[in-house]
Amino acid sequence: MTPLSTLREMQAAGDLSIVAVLAATAAVALAIAFRSAVVLGAAFLWLRLSAFAKRRLILRLPYADGQILAELRAAVPVVMLDAAVVVAIVSLGLLPLGPPTLAGGILTFALMFVWFEIWFYATHRLLHTPRFYWIHRQHHTAKVVDPLTSLSFSLLERLILLSGSVGFAVVLAQWLPLSAPGLIAYGAVNYLLNVLGHSNVEVFPGWFTRSRIGRLVVTPTYHALHHARYRGHYGLFTAILDRAFGSVFPDYDQVQQRASAGDGLSRQGERIAPASGKAMEG
Repeated sequence: MTPLSTLREMQAAGDLSIVAVLAATAAVALAIAFRSAVVLGAAFLWLRLSAFAKRRLILRLPYADGQILAELRAAVPVVMLDAAVVVAIVSLGLLPLGPPTLAGGILTFALMFVWFEIWFYATHRLLHTPRFYWIHRQHHTAKVVDPLTSLSFSLLERLILLSGSVGFAVVLAQWLPLSAPGLIAYGAVNYLLNVLGHSNVEVFPGWFTRSRIGRLVVTPTYHALHHARYRGHYGLFTAILDRAFGSVFPDYDQVQQRASAGDGLSRQGERIAPASGKAMEG
């Protein structure tokens, strides 16, 4: 029996104590930390040992001094916050779930995916305005991204992200029976794609961005350029809203093709003129 299932039973029986909540929070935090350690450890090993990863680096630049340590320090409270939010929702019974049907799982996944793409773009772009950037600054400790960047946030920014994901699920569940497998699947896909998107390795072939699906689905180059250049590429896993609102870098295709061919950018702020292919500084 998991800590969350025990917590649900105690909540249903009206026998929920502070000690039980704290114990469940600690257990969930350890589970999240273990998952993160396994995934991030594997990602860093891949970066260090894989010839494929070394050849396809998007930015051929070192991490900033102290970057990994700063991101690790930010990641620990983020994991604790995630655990506290999950336990609070379970202990308060805020997320009623429907039967785990295939249709329900697909619908839940689709609704979570579409909504969070909108939420992420809107809040991410807002956090890049001068008035709110202080909330987002921690994430941009990385000018050259690494897998740990996927957990490097201020607590306030993490709350904003959780409001758009977990908070949306809580609100939606009051009107529509959501599927637990659908929520779990979306959470897993979100996390794994986040780690991949912060890997600084272009895993897709050079023709991908010119394909129909490649015009919609972003590659690791997409988010690596956001960190390198600060403004532009605000989307999460799709470029739909960036294309609609004109925030796609004009040389994105060329940079992605170069990275996939083993010729990543070698200067911070380097840009490629789409017409001539000559480098330009920005």
